[in-house]
Amino acid sequence: MSSNSPETSSAGSPPAADRVISFDGTVIHFDIYDAPSATTAVLVVPGFWRDRRHASMVELARLLVRNGYRTAILDPRGHGDSEGTFGFNLNEHHDVAAVAERLLERSGTISRLALVGFSYGGAIAISTLARHELPVSALVLISPVADFGMITPRLNPFTAHRHLALGQALRRPRFTWGLRRSAKLRAVDDISQVHVPVALIHVREDWLIHHRHSVALFEAANEPKELHILDIDGHYHADRIFRVAAETVEPILCRFLTSHCGA
Repeated sequence: MSSNSPETSSAGSPPAADRVISFDGTVIHFDIYDAPSATTAVLVVPGFWRDRRHASMVELARLLVRNGYRTAILDPRGHGDSEGTFGFNLNEHHDVAAVAERLLERSGTISRLALVGFSYGGAIAISTLARHELPVSALVLISPVADFGMITPRLNPFTAHRHLALGQALRRPRFTWGLRRSAKLRAVDDISQVHVPVALIHVREDWLIHHRHSVALFEAANEPKELHILDIDGHYHADRIFRVAAETVEPILCRFLTSHCGA
C-alpha cells in the first residue's frame, strides 16, 4: 500500500488530509475519518516506524468510526509525510497537542478527545497530557514504552516474519542514533501528572516492549485505571495484536471508550 494514497473510510469516502505547524516550524500531517454525529474525536498516535496510512492504522480508524467516533491519525515527526526528525519522546508532545487543537478548531460538534497511543506513541500520548491542557476524556495505551532505558528486544529469528513487514522496512523513518542516546522524556515519570481514565493493554512477554513497561506505568498512574496483560501466543507487539487477536483486544478498547466517552 502506498503511504501517499488515502484509504477509503468505512463510509465510502476517503479521509480528509490536514496538517499543522508545530512549535518549531515542523509540519505535521494527519488524516481525519469522519463520523458526522460524533461528539468525541479519537486521536491516534502510531508508534516508531508506523505512519498514518499503514494498513493497521486504517483498519483501526474504520473500527472507531463504526463505533461512532471521528478519528484522526497523525504521522509522527520523521514519519510518513511529516517533517522533522523523530526524537523518541522529545518534542513530539508538541506535535500531538497541535493536532488535537486543530481537531477542536475545525469541528463545531467535537467537544472532547480520546488519545490512543501505540508503543512509543503511548509514551508520547502520556507526555502530551502531562504538559498540555486538552479536553481529553480517556487515554488508551497499547504496548506503551515506559522508559527508553527499559527496552530490551528479544526477537526470535524463526518467528521474525510474524513481527516485521518488508514493506514497512522500505519506508524508514528519519531519526539519528545520537537522539536515541540523548535525554528524553520518561513516560513513567509523566503519567503521575495525567488525570484522565487510562487503560493499558499489553501482550505478556511482548518481544519488543516487555509487558513490565505497562506494569510500571499502571503502578504510577492515577485512578481510574485498567491493566490488561493478554496471554496470547506469539509475543506480539502494538498494532499486531489487532491482527492476531481482534476478538480479544477490540472489545476492551471499545468498552473503555464507551464507558468514558460515550458513543
